[in-house]
Amino acid sequence: MNNTSTIFAGFLKNRKEAGIQLLLIVGIAVAANVLAEELVVRLDLTENNRYTLSQASIDIAESLEDPVTVTAYFSENMPPNLNRVRSELLNFLEEFRAYSDDNLEYKFVNPNKDQATEQEAQQAGVRPVTLDIREQDQVSQKRAYLGVVFSYRGQQEAVPFVQPGGSMEYTIASKIKQLTIEDKPRIGLLQGHGEPPRQQMQQLVGELEQRYELVEVSGLDTTSVPADIESLLIIKPEQELSQNELVAIDQYLMSGGHAVFAVNRVRTMMQRGMAMPQNTGVNRLLAAYNIPVQPNLIRDASASAIQVQQNLGGFQVMNNVQYPYIPQVTTFSDHPVSAGLESVMFQFVSSLDTARIDSVQSLSVLASSSERSGVAQGRFNLNPRQNWTERDFMQSHLPLAAAVEGTFRSAFAEVDSVDVPLRESTNSAIIVIGDGDFVINGPQQRSQQLPADNISLMVNSVDWLADDTGLIDLRTQQVTDRSLMQLSDRTKTMLKYLNLFLPILLILGYGFFRYQRRRTRRRKWIEEGI
Repeated sequence: MNNTSTIFAGFLKNRKEAGIQLLLIVGIAVAANVLAEELVVRLDLTENNRYTLSQASIDIAESLEDPVTVTAYFSENMPPNLNRVRSELLNFLEEFRAYSDDNLEYKFVNPNKDQATEQEAQQAGVRPVTLDIREQDQVSQKRAYLGVVFSYRGQQEAVPFVQPGGSMEYTIASKIKQLTIEDKPRIGLLQGHGEPPRQQMQQLVGELEQRYELVEVSGLDTTSVPADIESLLIIKPEQELSQNELVAIDQYLMSGGHAVFAVNRVRTMMQRGMAMPQNTGVNRLLAAYNIPVQPNLIRDASASAIQVQQNLGGFQVMNNVQYPYIPQVTTFSDHPVSAGLESVMFQFVSSLDTARIDSVQSLSVLASSSERSGVAQGRFNLNPRQNWTERDFMQSHLPLAAAVEGTFRSAFAEVDSVDVPLRESTNSAIIVIGDGDFVINGPQQRSQQLPADNISLMVNSVDWLADDTGLIDLRTQQVTDRSLMQLSDRTKTMLKYLNLFLPILLILGYGFFRYQRRRTRRRKWIEEGI
């Protein structure tokens, strides 16, 4: 009887302790959930912290004075890769909302639910795309929407289509900044000397006009560069500038102005297979500023392909061939302008002479040729079908783009016939690029889409000169080209045979190992008399 009472008492005690433990576990779980509501921890394990809100975005969100409304027009039941775009957008909008003190509101709307909602999306600037949907071994087409509309103080800005793989954070931050900025800085675009009009630079102009007022600058024969121009863009002039125009640009820089020089030092005529140095007068300024563009063309083993017509058996066919005069540049410095770039496609680019920089100037090379590159000068052979050899690519890391800041001496300081009020700048900055074609899409009927990093290089340059570097890192955070390392012909041949024979050798080696193992085991059995 006593044993039974003792067992029963122990059972009650154990149940009581188990109940207390259960209550403690439940209490801890409830407390953890309450704390989780206040404290959200996300781990970002991507290479460049792609999913972590940057300080620039945080500053933009915290500076909001009135609500920004974000309407995401996203179709439902999308393919998995597009559903990830929706999830990424949702996560970033929630991050922005958290830092905005609830001054950012967002909602997702399905435009496919009825005709009125679809019309609303289209009127707001969101356009449908046609997707191929594969279900049960059948392919069908679906009309879908992946656009976003931002509204602020009665103004609207639309992203017609959210590009998968792009920087979602940059898309949101740049649109908010575009809407909320009160006075856009003015950027000058030099015109009147054969430069491409803005209609031929659609991608560049579209990016710049989000945060800048782009104005054409001409007539410098009789006027000066407007003082309120933040930076002057000099892109591919083809006609010679007069001395008065050069003086106007020079004095603008001497007064503390900034400029981007993207110039062609060599004029190419592909149809005739010829090229010749050209002088527009701009290089006179650059030589005075100690960073002239050389009258050469850079060839690079890391090159883009072009289509070339060839005769095969009496038939004319188009073949893709690597063309070293259109290099794919992948060597960039850690300068804010170029740090996040991965691949820029130049066309007939010239190198820069960086040896003249003096002690009162600071030089940063932004982009360089690869380890296998070379220089053509004097007589140029542009024939894409010529036989290239290793001797054509004996040089490396030739400077193609650079930033210079500090004190500049006027190009006309020692010219007696020109009276310039400013003979030296106190603190200025310029960016020089040995190619003027890399941001030109061309005439509308023959417009070509340019690589994203081509545009980023120029827009980053403008942002840096305007001292607005916050969004540069975000712009280049998108997933861009991951080009393979260029290999020599000898290395390629070695890898080809290694790929062919290595699997065979591994199989033979494994077979020999098994044979030896069985032989050793059999010998051991014989010795043990088994």
